[in-house]
Amino acid sequence: RAANVTILERYHVKAVKGNGYCNRVVVQSPTGEQQEIDIDGAFVEEALLPNSEMVADLVALDESGFIKVDCYNRSSTPGIFAAGDVTNIYAEQVLVAVGEGVKAALSAYDYLLPRL
Repeated sequence: RAANVTILERYHVKAVKGNGYCNRVVVQSPTGEQQEIDIDGAFVEEALLPNSEMVADLVALDESGFIKVDCYNRSSTPGIFAAGDVTNIYAEQVLVAVGEGVKAALSAYDYLLPRL
């Protein structure tokens, strides 16, 4: 960690201020204390919320609502496959999601082929 970088874990951003660009931020600490900080830049990380409601009654979800899949992208229900940020495979990267999508498609093909 660089000496000029401060990580504020579990803080909430209450306001972003600036004139043309962000140069101040108001944050609230876990204890509720608010402070205004001069900044040169900020990285914001938000929790990813999966869009799995449409299959919530059909497949097993983890405690955060992500579809549980195995290494072949099979869900708990035969014939239902999932890939990308909706699954419990943590990556949140486009290239990983693309690869998982290919894997899910191949698994679905292998599942369907003997049934044709």
